[in-house]
This record gives sequence, C-alpha cells and structure tokens, in this order.
Amino acid sequence: MKKINAKLSSLLIDQEQWNKSIFLWLLILLGIALPFLLVTYIDSYFKDDVNVFHSWVDCWNQRTYIECQLKVSPNYPVAGLALSAGVIHTIISTFGIIERTTVDLIFRYYLAFFDSLNFLLFIWLAKLMRFPFPIFIGMILLIIPSTWVGGAVWGQIDGISLFFCLLSVICFFKSWRFNDIDTANKKAWESGIYLLVGTGSFAIYILTKQLAIFSLPFFLILGLITAWRFWKLFQYKGIVWIFLALIFFIFFFRSLDSLLEVPEQFHNSSYWFVWKGGGSEHGNKISGNGFNIWMFLGRDMRSSSHIPFLSLKLGNLQYNFSPYKTGIALYSIFISLILFTCGKAIWKSCKSKIWIEQRDKAAGYLMSLLCLFHGLCHFGFNVLLSGTHERYLYLGYPFLLIAITWFYINQIEFSLRSIIFCFFAALAYGCFVFSIMGPLPQILFPFQRHEFLASLHLFILVFLLDSWIHISQKSISSIGKISDNSNNNSNF
Repeated sequence: MKKINAKLSSLLIDQEQWNKSIFLWLLILLGIALPFLLVTYIDSYFKDDVNVFHSWVDCWNQRTYIECQLKVSPNYPVAGLALSAGVIHTIISTFGIIERTTVDLIFRYYLAFFDSLNFLLFIWLAKLMRFPFPIFIGMILLIIPSTWVGGAVWGQIDGISLFFCLLSVICFFKSWRFNDIDTANKKAWESGIYLLVGTGSFAIYILTKQLAIFSLPFFLILGLITAWRFWKLFQYKGIVWIFLALIFFIFFFRSLDSLLEVPEQFHNSSYWFVWKGGGSEHGNKISGNGFNIWMFLGRDMRSSSHIPFLSLKLGNLQYNFSPYKTGIALYSIFISLILFTCGKAIWKSCKSKIWIEQRDKAAGYLMSLLCLFHGLCHFGFNVLLSGTHERYLYLGYPFLLIAITWFYINQIEFSLRSIIFCFFAALAYGCFVFSIMGPLPQILFPFQRHEFLASLHLFILVFLLDSWIHISQKSISSIGKISDNSNNNSNF
C-alpha cells in the first residue's frame, strides 16, 4: 500500500511539473507570436518613415550615399541602411511585388521577427540577472507599450537596434562567467567566444542608428569590467582575448563602415558622414516631435533651438543661454555625475568579498546597476537635450524597467509605488508614440500632450537620479542589510 501511495504521489508531482512546463512553453510561444499579431491587427503605422526607406533603395543599389537621385542623402549608417532600404529592395526583387502596401506589410513582419527575438533576449537577460521568473519578466517587458509601439508596429528599425544592443550586453555578461564556481576548470575560449560575439554585435549596433552614441558611456564601463574580469579569470590569456576583441572590433567595424561610397572628406566612413555630412538636424529645433524641458519655453517645437532664452551680462562679457547649448551643458553634467558615481560603485563592488559569499546576488546587483545606468543615459538625453524625437526613449525603457524591477524584488531602494509609477510612465510614453500614428481613446487625451509627457519624465528623471545616487553610495557588501531595511528607507 505504501508503494502504491508513493507511486501516486510521484505521478502527481510529475503531472504538476508537466503542467507547469506546458504553461511556460505556451507563454513563450505567445510572446513570440505577439509582435506578429500586433502587426496583423493594427493597421496604423508611420508611413512617412517607411516611405523614406523606399526612397533609399536607389542609394543601396548603387552602394553609395551620394549621387543617388535624392535631395537628402540617407542619414543612417551603413548597417541601418542595409537593414531598412536593403531589406525592402530584397523583398521587392525576391517576391516581385510592386504594390507598396504589401511590401510595407512584409517589411513590418520582418521587423516583428526581431521584436520576437528581443522577447527571448529579455528572458535570457532576466535569467542572467537571477530573476526568479525570467519568462514573466520577459513577457512584462514585451507587452508594455513603450517596447512594442516603436518597432514593427511603427515600421521602424529601432527593434533591430535593441536586438544588437541586448545581444551585445548579454554576451559581455556571459563572458564574465559568474555562474562558475570551480575556477580551476574555467575555459578561456568559451568566454572569448562570447566576448567576440558581443564585440561584433556592438559594432553592428553602433552602425545601425546614431542613437547608439548615447550608449557609449555604458559600453565603456561594460568594457572595463569585462577586461577586469578576464584578467581575474585567465590572467595573461585574458589580456590576449581582450586585445583580440579590440582588433576584431576595429577590423569588423571598419569593414562594414566603408562598404558604401561617401565623399572623400569623410574618410570613407558612413558613420562619420551621417554625423558630419548627411545626418538629420533635429538638434537645431526645440523638438523633433518629442518632449523635453524646452517645451516649457512655450515656443513652437519646430523653432530654432539656437535662439537664446536668457542673456546675462557680466562687465564686458555677455552670455547667451540657448536650448541647444544649455541642453548639451546639462546633459554633460548629468552624464559626468552618473558616470563618476557608477565607476565608484563598481570599483567598490569589484573589491568586495561578497563575490565569494553571495556570488549570485552580487552578480545580479552589478548587472542591474549597469542596466539602470544605461537606462539613465537614454532617459537623460531625451529630457535635457533639444531636438528629441518621439521614439528616442525606445532603447532606454527596457533597461530601465528591468533594472528597477530587480532592485524592487531584492528590496533595494525602490518601493512598489515607485515601480508602478515608472511602468505607468512607460505606458504613457507608448500611448504618446501610438497617438502619432492613430487615434487614442478620448479618456487617454493627456497622453497625447507633449507638455504632459515632458512634465512626467522630468519628474521621473529627478526621482531616478536621486535613487541612483542612494544606490551607488551603498556598499555592495550591505545588500543583505539593505534588504532588511528597505521598507523603511525606500524612496517615493
């Protein structure tokens, strides 16, 4: 009788595990299918951007940024041009389709494929960060409007930028090998492969859209930590891998960057050309239909950002403060502050004994700190600089949300109210972007107002900066203490 009861108990346990596995696989399939369903059932998309990609096809065919029958040259680097105009050309030539609407739909399904891959990368990143339920974290990040509106639904390649950014970050994290306990059996080549894949993905990410420049402070810190980790794990073999990755990056970046013809003065570099010769001039306006603090001047958002809003005269010297120059100054101060505090916090954590005592929590803390730093880099420029576009926060929100969620789950700094408020802002931002393509329900009218979004995100930026300073000042060795006392000291 005891054997029968034991057998029945075992069957019940197996059935429960089987049901759980089925549910998780169904959730993954739903996450993969959701971007395609959104493209299928949401007819609205931003045709102007897709039409621009069509107009670039001629340049792609001639492999040149000049003399391609355009009044304005393409303003994406070579990877962005290939992944937009190049793909549209492939769709037309492969399927023989002339009808523009059908080509656009296939192009948006192609973008949805990358949105689905991003969902899987969200899960992978959440797993690396030691979330208890990484699939649920991935699903939450996927369904929040700030993630899906600006990609395939819109008809833009920002989802592809996010893909290469996520892949690069994950590969760098994987190369650190925090899961390994037996240091004697570590294989340098495994970490080296992840390092090379991450380096290659980083090169493509930079050459996709100019927005990647705001990720450079984050990747600088990420690269320094990776170099430290390789030295700690593999000593001189690690240094060899780091130099190999640098050489590979330079060669791969330069090979891609010089694929298309550009004017001689730009050193055969598409990246340099779009910044100095053929790039957009959004920064010369108050706003490129985005929102920032300069909306509060009450000027037309399309007006010049070089017109002073304040003049100060000190003796014979006169200082004119324009949104353009003042925004650059504010963002420079902002990025310098968080870069310094991030470096200081990471330096303390690298020397801490917690890597031996609480390896998993320390690794999750470091990854979350870096993701929060990356999110702030993008958040800051959207709020402080002139000329911001409506979709420019697309890359910042996923890193920001996954970071603050980790800190909340581990009872560090963030309260439930602050997490809800940040997710509400992501919802509001997604609705704002969608309202540019199609109408929102009347009850959501505040989400269509630039001033409302500017006020909301200015408040969040100040709140996040305050939380960042508190987190970066706390010693990583006090994670356990922070967890015990977080309910009394949490902000907001």
